[in-house]
Amino acid sequence: MFKVVSSNICKKSLTRFSIVAQAHTAAPAAPGHHAVEPQFKQAEVYPRIGNREIVGFGRNGEPSYFDSPDCPCPAVRWKEDTPEIKALREKAKGDWTNLTVEEKKILYRADFRSTISETVAPTGEWKFIVGSLLGIMGATIWGYYFFTKAIYPVKLETSSNEHQARMLERMIAQGVGRVHGVSSKWDYETGTWKK
Repeated sequence: MFKVVSSNICKKSLTRFSIVAQAHTAAPAAPGHHAVEPQFKQAEVYPRIGNREIVGFGRNGEPSYFDSPDCPCPAVRWKEDTPEIKALREKAKGDWTNLTVEEKKILYRADFRSTISETVAPTGEWKFIVGSLLGIMGATIWGYYFFTKAIYPVKLETSSNEHQARMLERMIAQGVGRVHGVSSKWDYETGTWKK
């Protein structure tokens, strides 16, 4: 039921196991192998994953499927075993040179939804994001143009140059900002700006 397989890639041990209805504990292991306790009960796990076989620890110990290049071995197989796949698995227990390339691909796709290169391939999602941002910026510019030309077409009287000149004269007459402001730069004796 449980078998520890050494892995040369990550220099750790990969535990492969299947949970069956009769047993929730491991049988005595062969000499040199470790007995591994199953972490999940069939009643809790299999309603979620169907009849897919649990084949490893996965990303976080949960029996779920997730394609990721940083964790390339998901905890469960991608597809449930069909009679065709079961026959291919039995054939694969022998010499792999007897398998055709198509049979190897069928076995691979039964275990994994996509290859690592398919997982890390660019999706083109950046095009949608850039397009959305440009669309929002364009709508904002057109909205600004609409509000300045259609909603507020008439300039206020206070924005005219004549009104601003009158306000400056009034500020000087009232002495606004005598220390550091406008009045500090006005010469009251000559009636001109200080040089």
